[in-house]
Amino acid sequence: MACPQVYQQSLYLDQADSQLPHCLLDSPAWFAWLETAIVFRYQTTATIPLTRGYTRPAGPISLRKEQRRQGFFWYAYRRQGGQLLKRYVGRSAALTAARLDEVAIDLNLG
Repeated sequence: MACPQVYQQSLYLDQADSQLPHCLLDSPAWFAWLETAIVFRYQTTATIPLTRGYTRPAGPISLRKEQRRQGFFWYAYRRQGGQLLKRYVGRSAALTAARLDEVAIDLNLG
């Protein structure tokens, strides 16, 4: 079973026969899906600034819902240079496109 993926502001589920998005980010369907989801991958359209005006595309991040005493929270992961980086993202209601882009850029910068 493949992991659900988010790219170009759309959620794509594990359905090899369908290339249609399940829903768009920040829509009511997105937040409803997050309540039952436990993991997905996110590819931002943002770029990472380099020297002399050059940029590179940000790499994808993995998001996982983890249980804590206060409830369920989302955490983002990215492996870079042999090291696993982890960042707190928030509750399901906080997983907007802007927040996901912010975390993806942060993890790509190391």
